[in-house]
Amino acid sequence: MTGRPQLTILTASWNRAGLLWRLHGSLMRQPVTQGQVEWLVVDDGSADETQAELARMAAQPGPIALRTLCQPHGGKHRALNTGFAEARGDWIAVIDSDDWCREEALPEVLTLLDDIDQQDIFAAILPLIVPKAAHQFRFGTPDRALTYAERANLEPAFDSTLIFRRDTKGLRFPEFPEEDFLAEAALLFQLGCTGRVWLSNHVLVEAEYQPDGLSAHILRKRMASPVGACHGYQVTLDCPLRPALKLRALANYGRFWWHARLQGKHPPAPTSVGQVLALLPGLLFCLTDMAQSARRR
Repeated sequence: MTGRPQLTILTASWNRAGLLWRLHGSLMRQPVTQGQVEWLVVDDGSADETQAELARMAAQPGPIALRTLCQPHGGKHRALNTGFAEARGDWIAVIDSDDWCREEALPEVLTLLDDIDQQDIFAAILPLIVPKAAHQFRFGTPDRALTYAERANLEPAFDSTLIFRRDTKGLRFPEFPEEDFLAEAALLFQLGCTGRVWLSNHVLVEAEYQPDGLSAHILRKRMASPVGACHGYQVTLDCPLRPALKLRALANYGRFWWHARLQGKHPPAPTSVGQVLALLPGLLFCLTDMAQSARRR
């Protein structure tokens, strides 16, 4: 081992005081060596009892030390950027505040990280378990390295545990003024158009989606942060994708380009003929979003 932790568990949290204890308990029960793993929680400007709860957790002894940072609310991607910069581990596993670690799963993942440490990869991707879901996803062909674009082309899309190599060049989400959401895919495609990831069917995390969480309101969040959404789809379109994925990304680029313009914002301009052509159907998708949103109110 080096003098620093092998792994940082990074949690970006906003108003999740009532859920952090579950994640804390699952980490404290992991059979790992003191100093091998740290837990870094970035409080994204919570208005609940998060700070008091974190102070109580930090005071409790356990195999994994807790560090906390607090910043004004700016969205998960900004909190992750802070965590990327402050993490001490060689690897950084992003685990949300409403998730928890499976019993005794961490040692196997640490062994995996040791095994792949010399691979030319910027991240390892692991499936997660959603106990209440009828179907659990796995990689069809695990234990291999490929670009993230190839992962998108060859494997089904599903929510995953991301474990980034800390010293990866460019490990930072772009930030757009007055927008508080940017999908993780924007960073994954930016790094993984040519950069490689490792696919593994080890499971570290179990998840419980919250009614007020990002997954439940993903369209609304993208509509409120359309410049970032456009950027994410443009980054995706820079990668070699199979036609179905490229068409979907084009349609969404046009869709959120119009959301941005109708909000008086300045989305990234089209950089290809396909993106220009996507603006016409994109207007229809945008107006449909707005009509559905109005009905829900």
